[in-house]
Amino acid sequence: MAKTLRTSGDYTIKAGDGFNSGSGANTITLDSLNVSVSGNLTVGGATSTISTTNTVIEDNLIELQTGISASSNDSGIIIERGSTGDNAAIIWDESVDSFKIGTTTATGTDKSGGITVTPGALEIAALTATTGTFSGALTCVGFTVEGNITAGSVTTNAISSNGSNADISIQPSGTGDVLLGALRVNGTTLDSSDSTKITLAEAVDITGETTLVSGNLVTNGNRITHANSGVVSFFDFTKTLFSESNHTVLSSVKSIDFFLDSNGGDSGQAFRIFNNTNPDGSVTEGNHIFKVDESGNTTMKGDLSAIDITANSLTTNVISSNGSNAGISIQPSGTGNVTLGAVKINGTTLSSDDSTKITIAEATDVTGTLFSRGNVFGVQTLTGSGSTEVVNLTDTVTLLVTTGTNQQFSLADGVEGQIKIISMKTDGGDGIVTPANFVNGTNITFNDVEDTVTLLYQTTGWVALARQNAIFG
Repeated sequence: MAKTLRTSGDYTIKAGDGFNSGSGANTITLDSLNVSVSGNLTVGGATSTISTTNTVIEDNLIELQTGISASSNDSGIIIERGSTGDNAAIIWDESVDSFKIGTTTATGTDKSGGITVTPGALEIAALTATTGTFSGALTCVGFTVEGNITAGSVTTNAISSNGSNADISIQPSGTGDVLLGALRVNGTTLDSSDSTKITLAEAVDITGETTLVSGNLVTNGNRITHANSGVVSFFDFTKTLFSESNHTVLSSVKSIDFFLDSNGGDSGQAFRIFNNTNPDGSVTEGNHIFKVDESGNTTMKGDLSAIDITANSLTTNVISSNGSNAGISIQPSGTGNVTLGAVKINGTTLSSDDSTKITIAEATDVTGTLFSRGNVFGVQTLTGSGSTEVVNLTDTVTLLVTTGTNQQFSLADGVEGQIKIISMKTDGGDGIVTPANFVNGTNITFNDVEDTVTLLYQTTGWVALARQNAIFG
């Protein structure tokens, strides 16, 4: 039978001394299938224990520590796990102002002080955070971060940009490096952010074609080599120059050095240039157009045009001038000579560069007719003095100029067949020529202009062939 108990004021049910006395020990038990409280329910005491199968709360907010003026204790939810393991906990840690999710040995009665929580695993569909710190490894299938990530290491299969046409920047700290175990560029451009240069400090293997679009290829004093033995390697440049493509251009080069490795005793070491030759198949020793072998010998097919050539020896069939009406000059060094094994003059003139004379120091055979538009002999003008002057044997004619009485002149022995003509040019007094050996006498006196004698040297001495007023003594 339903019953209603009504009072006009507060109504207190106390068992024994009650709770507020501090000494109460009795219990009030409500035994019913359902207990319904229509008004507000206020529960005091140290502990509220609900031993139901499931607790259903209609409220959308649950407030812990209500009415507290300042909190120095951790607060949260502890889930008893019994013998399964340490209790599970969602705790607000007052010491660091942070939530901690994990396991703990604490229970709901551990109200005072801090609660120690061992971090546990968390599985959620999505996580949004302003910042994040991960002390261990971070493993995920995929996530989006709009801010920054700071981690000791990142292990993943793909890093993608989160914006349209946005860059991906991996920056080391200070002088540190970005270390990549293996690098593969699927795009078309590898450049530096400051537009200076990219430094590759290790060996680089390029299995595909490399195109230098612009800029320079600088080796910084190192070498460009080919690693495979027996395979031809070459540069193929396609610069257009002189109205032709495929030119190789070396610019601002002070010197180019080629070193032939002949230490192994290999034969055929040489620097060669070929024309219209396939380097992979049609190269032979005979079809080069220029060659310098390991001994320094140079072979060239075709003509050589040059301003100056310095060489120990030059072997060729033809030397031609490279200018219109230009001469060809072959100059020895210092007092050296130009030695010609045989000379054939196809032109009509043989002259000296200084317009003086040409000296032929050896016997000369003239098989044709010898024409002279000047003297075919030399002329010595010899002036007398107080000493004995010497009539030379190099000039055919000697002209005497006397400046006093009985001036003396000497004539040495010549070579067999030599002709000597002596004549007085200026009469300043008698001139007396004394040959070393004279078949017609001892001396010859010249006392007037045009006194002349023609002599022929034989093995016994000078022999007079003709005499014009000269006196034999």
